[in-house]
Amino acid sequence: MRMNRVQAPQGQMMTRKLGAISLAGIAAVAVTTAPLADAAKPATRTLTASGELVRIAKPDARSSVQRGTVTGRPFGSGRMVLRSRLNRATVTSTFTLTTTAGIVRGRATARLTLDGDTATYRGSATITSGTRRYRGAKGSKITFTGVGPVNAKRTKIRLSGRVRY
Repeated sequence: MRMNRVQAPQGQMMTRKLGAISLAGIAAVAVTTAPLADAAKPATRTLTASGELVRIAKPDARSSVQRGTVTGRPFGSGRMVLRSRLNRATVTSTFTLTTTAGIVRGRATARLTLDGDTATYRGSATITSGTRRYRGAKGSKITFTGVGPVNAKRTKIRLSGRVRY
């Protein structure tokens, strides 16, 4: 069966127009979603944060709850709650850092040394999770240090390492 010469160019042109429109639409979607895909890609970031925590509760002789402001990279400024338990000279803690962009959770283990009325903590921390901007946050081998009075009423802390989210 032969196509009519008059109909053939129209049919071909229509096919070409639809093909060009489809390709333009796919290209537009790819260009507009590319920045969103890049923003969602996990990246490793440098963590350097410090702050001062104040004891807000002492559930028993070997535990304390501290809260305060922590600032630094990459989370900016936020409120940290640190729940700690002492077992001999080892302090194990869990922490929650709340910022305007999300929440970061983790744990830390530190060796406690005493010098007069001063307590020094040196150990490591792990970031276990995050929400919103920090969704899927993970970090290990993070250095955790702290210094303050033996009664833990005020403790200056520092975190440094790498975090991925």
